[in-house]
Amino acid sequence: MQRDIFEIIKTRRSIRRYKKEIPDEVLIRRCIEAACYAPSSKDSQPWSFVLVKDRDKIKELSKTQPYSKFLENAPYVIVALADEGKSNHWLEDCSCAIMLLLLEAHSLGLGTCWNAVYHPEIQEREDYVRKVLDIDRRYRVIANIGIGYPDEEPLPKKVKSSREIILKVV
Repeated sequence: MQRDIFEIIKTRRSIRRYKKEIPDEVLIRRCIEAACYAPSSKDSQPWSFVLVKDRDKIKELSKTQPYSKFLENAPYVIVALADEGKSNHWLEDCSCAIMLLLLEAHSLGLGTCWNAVYHPEIQEREDYVRKVLDIDRRYRVIANIGIGYPDEEPLPKKVKSSREIILKVV
């Protein structure tokens, strides 16, 4: 069943509780493939991903930072990386890719929640994930993304109206 993209955007929520049922890896790979269609500076496509399904590794990733605990019960964790040598806008480029991944997951009936790893002033979180997954230092670790079938239904998001957010029309 294909849904309207605006409806997908409006109904996507951060999901921190997942069912025990493990989604087919084909669905997870499709989400990663969707990320590859993101815009990037000079079409540099500086992103890479690590698909984590090993329970011990996921448990370790749930200790990345204080707000990572929810990852512990995710069937998969996708770690989003950026090669800062490929783009002068690697953080923005990778963020666009992550958003497409999240939207595709929602369109497939999966739930996701991204958990920030990159912080401009805190290198320890990136170093921790690099150590857990043996990731080369040339990659910046942007986020850990829990993904699986949702086991919660958050309330609809309250957003400001366009009148509140459009500063002016010139």
